[in-house]
Amino acid sequence: MQLKEFKDKFDPLLIEFIEKKIKLLQIYKSPDLTKCLSHLKKLLGSGKRIRPYLSFLSYKAYGGTKDKDMMKLLVFMEIFHAFCLVHDDIMDKADKRHGIETFHMLIKPPSLGNSIAILIGDFLFSWAFEILLTNKDFDQEKLERTKEIFLKMIDEVITGQFIDINLTGKKTSTEEEIYQKMFLKTASYSFIRPLMIGKALVGEIKDEKFFQEFGKSLGFAFQIQDDLFDIIYDTDEIFKSSFNDVQQRQHTIFTNYIFEKGTNKQKTVLQTYFGKKIEDKDKNKLIKIFNDSKSLEYGKKLIKGNLEKAKKLLKEESMIDTYKNNLLEFIDILNQRKS
Repeated sequence: MQLKEFKDKFDPLLIEFIEKKIKLLQIYKSPDLTKCLSHLKKLLGSGKRIRPYLSFLSYKAYGGTKDKDMMKLLVFMEIFHAFCLVHDDIMDKADKRHGIETFHMLIKPPSLGNSIAILIGDFLFSWAFEILLTNKDFDQEKLERTKEIFLKMIDEVITGQFIDINLTGKKTSTEEEIYQKMFLKTASYSFIRPLMIGKALVGEIKDEKFFQEFGKSLGFAFQIQDDLFDIIYDTDEIFKSSFNDVQQRQHTIFTNYIFEKGTNKQKTVLQTYFGKKIEDKDKNKLIKIFNDSKSLEYGKKLIKGNLEKAKKLLKEESMIDTYKNNLLEFIDILNQRKS
């Protein structure tokens, strides 16, 4: 099953869950809450579904057969992801998510918008656990394994976010710190743990090595791509603010390369804009230093190398060929993506 087909089958289950929650919460007679939850439904409709898709492919690749039950359960993963995004957008001061107004920007003034967005995130965090804890379609042993992986995933993604936010207060970073946050916030959260959850719902995981190495390669490639897009594409193409990372003092592979290996002039120019509002007229100047310093070339090589490693690891893993091929196709999708 390809990603688009999965999304077409999965999305109605996700929206159905949100609509049930909207209806249930209407007993408290808060039209403003209903408005916010309706906006949530709009935001949820725009996601890629990478995490539940990888869990589903892993489940099928190792012999899982309960397709509809699995998709229904995996709604918890996308609900938790929405929680992360709502809170992440507050911290990043992002105004758009997939071209849709972010929660904290929906309500005015900003102080109220932030508070409301935090509360919506709290709802989502609770609902993710509700779905997992009340599931009756899988036996308790499999659900216990899943909960254990999910709890580790939560610790990792929050730690990764902590490192990410903490680094914005530092003038410089190291490549080691950047890889650490990429591992926790992206590789483990979006690839390693979702793949492990799929396997856990089939049977016991006796060796995590494949999941760790395969997921790490995919995660590093994915995050470096995201950081690349923030530099080379404008708002109309990626549906979010370009150079948001530089404006928010986000240390990435690309900025770190300039700070470590760029010329004094390149370092000075980047530092001038780091943490500052960047006007459209200044973006070409920044793109030029990322190009001239070979920072973009370096990042593109890392993306290619990690995707090639992921393919090699996958071809060596023992699993049902149909779903191995789906995973190989997914790697090709990552390689070709533009947003």
